[in-house]
Amino acid sequence: MTRGRYGAIPHTYVTCTKDNTIPIALQRRFITEIDAISHTPTKVAELDSSHSPFLSRPAPLAAAIAEACR
Repeated sequence: MTRGRYGAIPHTYVTCTKDNTIPIALQRRFITEIDAISHTPTKVAELDSSHSPFLSRPAPLAAAIAEACR
């Protein structure tokens, strides 16, 4: 993967602050690692949610996805 070929399309990472599977610190590390090779910075949407926001917080997740598409 090269910086010029990865991340040319805008992208968003949804962090889940109450995730007990992937701790928030690790989620933030993922974002840092993505940005290290991405052509564009990662937008971040933070949800006060567990690991599966599509089950526990569907409306806020839908709003975050809609915002990312703007």
